[in-house]
Amino acid sequence: MTGHEFTGRQAVVTGAAGTIGAVLARALATAGAEVLLVDQAPAVQELAAELGGRAVVGDPRASGLPAEVLMALDSAPELLVLAEGVHVRSPATELSEAEWQLLCQVNVGALYRMVRAAAPSMARRGSGAVLAISSVTAERVLPGSVPHGATQAAVSQLVRGLAVELGPSGVRVNGLAPGPLADEHARRRVAGRVPLGRLADPADLVGPALFLLSAAARYVTGQVLVVDGGYALA
Repeated sequence: MTGHEFTGRQAVVTGAAGTIGAVLARALATAGAEVLLVDQAPAVQELAAELGGRAVVGDPRASGLPAEVLMALDSAPELLVLAEGVHVRSPATELSEAEWQLLCQVNVGALYRMVRAAAPSMARRGSGAVLAISSVTAERVLPGSVPHGATQAAVSQLVRGLAVELGPSGVRVNGLAPGPLADEHARRRVAGRVPLGRLADPADLVGPALFLLSAAARYVTGQVLVVDGGYALA
């Protein structure tokens, strides 16, 4: 049970073949949403078929991808979940130019282009909810993740700015900033520094994400909700 109802609502999830994107796509479909899943990995087609939805396969850096996504829809998306992202771990001064461009183009550029393409039709309808997946690295400086954190801070600022610009049209824009997920790399680095005593499971993001997308959050916009077990505070 999700606690939120999305029956018949059209949802687009980018980065849907990734860990977080897939979990949120499943949750939306379970709650009744009609899902269109977007990713560069062909595996997204299998997930879409499993969930009774549709898929668009494409490189998030491609300028024409947002138009292709919108053409695959029957109408403007009511829910837009932007979970596309990459993380290159490197000291800031050792990151290559190609790696920096990758971080900027995927983490910020792809998100911005998708919202820019979808927002006008959502605004004409007078409603809609956008959820951008950021990271706790936007809030806390982590050695080896400084360039990644800079792009995530940009995502947070986009959330706030878009919320102001799109709010008068009835479109809400919020963000979700997860802490480290439970993998071996994170366990070695940070497991003992989380006040709640464990690293995040992707399922921990479902409730907060569905709340921000739902009518229960109808008066919430421009917020980036940190879901990290208190890690950023410790």
